[in-house]
Amino acid sequence: MRILSFFILIVISNQLFAQNTIEDARRQNIGSTVTVSGIVINDDELGLIRYIQDATAGIAVYDDKLSTTQKGDSITLSGTLDDYNNLLEIKDVSTYTKHSSGHILPGPKILSIVQIGESYEGQLVRINSIEFSNAGGTFSGNTNYTFSDGSTTGELRISSSSSIVGQAIPSGKFSLIAICSQYSYENNDTRNGYQLLPRDMNDFISSNSVNFTSSINAVDISKNSITLGWSTDAGAFPFVRYGNENTSAALSNYKSGDSTTSEDENVHVAEITGLQASEIIYAQAFMVLESDTVYSNINAYVTESNSSGRINVYFNTNVDNTLATETDAMDIGNFMEDTLAAYINQAEESIDLCIYNFDNNTVSTALNAAFDRGVSVRVITCGSTSHYSINDLNSGISVLERPETSTGGIMHNKFAIFDGNSNDANKAWIWSGSTNLTQTQLFSDANNMIFIQDQSLAKTYEIEFEEMWGSTGNQANSGNAKFGAAKTNNTPHDLMIGGNRVECYFSPSDNTNQKLIDAISTADFTLDVQTMIITRSDLADAIMAAQDRGTEVNVITDDERDNTETVNTILGGLPSGKYIFDDKASATLHHKMAIIDAKETTSDPQVITGSHNWSNSANDRNDENTLIIHNADITNQYYQQFAYRFEQNGGKLVLAASEIEIENLKIYPNPTQNRIYIGSNELIKTISLYSIQGTLILQANPEFGERSVLDLTSQKSGIYILKVEDSNHRANTYKIVKK
Repeated sequence: MRILSFFILIVISNQLFAQNTIEDARRQNIGSTVTVSGIVINDDELGLIRYIQDATAGIAVYDDKLSTTQKGDSITLSGTLDDYNNLLEIKDVSTYTKHSSGHILPGPKILSIVQIGESYEGQLVRINSIEFSNAGGTFSGNTNYTFSDGSTTGELRISSSSSIVGQAIPSGKFSLIAICSQYSYENNDTRNGYQLLPRDMNDFISSNSVNFTSSINAVDISKNSITLGWSTDAGAFPFVRYGNENTSAALSNYKSGDSTTSEDENVHVAEITGLQASEIIYAQAFMVLESDTVYSNINAYVTESNSSGRINVYFNTNVDNTLATETDAMDIGNFMEDTLAAYINQAEESIDLCIYNFDNNTVSTALNAAFDRGVSVRVITCGSTSHYSINDLNSGISVLERPETSTGGIMHNKFAIFDGNSNDANKAWIWSGSTNLTQTQLFSDANNMIFIQDQSLAKTYEIEFEEMWGSTGNQANSGNAKFGAAKTNNTPHDLMIGGNRVECYFSPSDNTNQKLIDAISTADFTLDVQTMIITRSDLADAIMAAQDRGTEVNVITDDERDNTETVNTILGGLPSGKYIFDDKASATLHHKMAIIDAKETTSDPQVITGSHNWSNSANDRNDENTLIIHNADITNQYYQQFAYRFEQNGGKLVLAASEIEIENLKIYPNPTQNRIYIGSNELIKTISLYSIQGTLILQANPEFGERSVLDLTSQKSGIYILKVEDSNHRANTYKIVKK
């Protein structure tokens, strides 16, 4: 009787928990309830989704009941079959049991690229002897990468929560283990839309004896030399080959490098000397270890120019000049069009204009006048938007429109190059920023323009322009023109301009979104974001990470409804008054900027600006340009505009560094164990103490001219912000350490 009962129990158990093999479950209709068992093949590096696999097949499961499930767990679950962008998955899990942990994962199916498809969806697969089609730099989150076996291409995707983000992209051939997944397919092409999901760097298998563990960076730039630096996972002999053309055959010059001391023999540098000012070179590092030689990708670099490095910034909305530390920010109101026209009027040799929306008679008239006086004028615009002023241009001016494509994307740039190849390096200028050339953009919407006098930057932008132009001549070659994902990472990214570092990136070839995250991660004291939209959760996560490490964070976007719900939820975790929307000012907040450590001159102040919205389209499909300028004065000018707009909309602004100095102000002791003394000969109006998150804790209104005391005895140990204001609205702010 006991034996029979046990047998019945097994039968019932099998009916409840092993009703389907995964292969059987995959054959059921969408909406069916299935029960499957299997081994989990990924952790949380892909987010909430888990993939499970048995001896027959694999399948995705999307339900927060599995949030703590780990790779190697043996589980049984019941749920509903769902089709999510053609990915078959189980959702709405009703029952879930974890049996045990630590199981060996199923062996990956060895495939060729052409075999990637529905038959292996949800399973671990391995593709041998492949390489990245556009290697270089480091991996970004929420980004797809194309790989090839020499004849066929495939795609892999890196999740923003993966430990792969920030790691060096493998150079040369490698094998890949990954989960076969899908995000869509079109036109009944059942191979299109599949992607592989690696889980960590162990899924990239190299047979090389030495591998690059960083990108090849310009660690020092002068007018006559460029020093490159990189790291590897083993000591080897470092070399660089270089030339002036972007082909392996043209890299005919060689330079041996140096490794550091025995403390870290895996870090290498090589100085390339004998160069000219504003000379663009293409260089490839390679490592020799015994009989093995491993090459990096080929990257572009540029020397410092003979230009002045002058930078002029203009805004068309209010600024707060009381916050100026060196230069007053310029609100030029309705004169944006005239300012751009003035630069067009001074051009003597060439003008290359790249503009999304173009409907302005002042600028078109200036371009016609330049053409009439013998200036070469080339114009790129977008075929899917209004550009009425193109029709006003002289018929001799060449114009190229980016065509509309089924994969989407727009030519969203706003830049111009003036006299980029002039023999006089001080005639070369770049115009960039957020401003389209339309009535509302110039006169109503909040925008910025930036003009940079630098020939190295001008030549960098020219490479990008001519890749889209399809030609180096006055006439465009539409058959050779490259837009969107067809473009390559072929421009320098690090420049030295006027003694300051400037980073330059173009989308979608340069992983710009990751560059934004990298810059945000350097914020030590303040991070001020003013951008029209934020739709990427990884950017929101980077902002919150800054908040969590004690950085004062302020964010303003145009409209809450334009951001994704996920982003609003994430940034809603900021203190009250720190994540706000542009509700008080008229028209659209159109900036795409971030300001980092604006008042801490020793903490690498930098500003991000350009045409790049903080969105998937900007990163993955559109043609965009972005500048990251490491310059305390320029950063402060952008901050003057940000501060006005942020407070105008009710934002609670607290600085972590000094504003306009109140003379003879004394704050002591700092650090303190209990009391802070504030003394000044000026008329002090208000003393405020804030938490590092910006929450007001204490406020006092002292007798004018007298020493005041703030008692911090009851406050926890940590960092606080002290703000002292006088009757003339001057203010000093300090970071106070309570022991």
